[in-house]
Order: sequence, then C-alpha cells, then structure tokens
Amino acid sequence: MASPRRIYSIYRALAQDAATVRDFQQAQGEKVSGTVHMLCAGDKHKPLTRWGEEMHELCGVLAGTHDDSYLMEATQTFYWASVYAGMTGTTWDALRFVEGSRAAATCGITSPGELQTAVDRLVSQGEQARPDKLFLLWNVADHLYRAHTPSEDQWSLEQLMEADLQDMKKRTYLAPILARILD
Repeated sequence: MASPRRIYSIYRALAQDAATVRDFQQAQGEKVSGTVHMLCAGDKHKPLTRWGEEMHELCGVLAGTHDDSYLMEATQTFYWASVYAGMTGTTWDALRFVEGSRAAATCGITSPGELQTAVDRLVSQGEQARPDKLFLLWNVADHLYRAHTPSEDQWSLEQLMEADLQDMKKRTYLAPILARILD
C-alpha cells in the first residue's frame, strides 16, 4: 500500500521537475496540467490558500456540516499541503510527519472549530507558514476523525494514500515520476 512518505515524494518530485513535465506535455501536444502550471509559476500563495479552503471543508466533514467524504477531503488537503511543501523544497524528514501524528493527540485542539481557527492563523502567515505545520494540522484532523468515527467505518491512513496514488496513476504526465518513485 501507499504511504504518506511515498505520496509526498511523488508530489515533491513533481514540484522539482515541473518545468520538464510542462515541456514534455507541450511537446506531446497535451494541455499543461493546472498543477504543473502552478508549480512553474512558483506562486506558493495559491496552494497554501487552497489548503486552507480544503481544510475548512475537511473540518466541515468532521463537524457533520459538509457532505463530501472524509476520503475526498483528507486526500485533497494532503495534496495541497504536499504541493506547498514541495514548492518550498522541504524534505520528508523536515515535515516531521510521524512526530506530527503523535503530537496531534496532545496539541490541545479538540474540535473542528478550534482546528479551523488554527488553520486560519497558519494561512495568514502567507509564505512564512512552515510546511511541517500544515501536516501537523492535517494530522490533527485525522486524529479527530479517528477519535469520533467508529473503527469499522474509518478509512485507514494507507487506504487514504492508496486512493490518492490510484488517482495519480490516471495522470499520464506523472508516469515517469511514478515509475521512478514506486520502483
């Protein structure tokens, strides 16, 4: 199964190779993907802002006020956090994902509303927002999900990452990166 580390590695590689991917798509006569366009433009504000918007939707899922699935919103927020972190060149180890997963239970955020407030504070920092903090708050959301969802109804972390990986496999421009990272 896919792991958070592996999924992040794919997005980070895409951020690093965006210009090459863009050139390949153009040479093939394909439309350049929106993500590749954004990565080539180098504007970190957009993925940070989108992460914040998607985190609000994820908080809505947790609060029961947003109708999309946890799977959808959790993978979208992981995606936007990964794109932002990848644009900053942050390594997996610097994200401190495992530490963030452990800290999520003791950080003092106990409700979707408190999480939204923390998300807003982080997004307001703009490009000064540390990528590891995006993943810490993602882990807080995941902790809240696991604490309030019966275990038989939960998506495992591996299932979330596998769903994202399967979606990536549909994008032909990711094929060389997937081959490099998955093999």
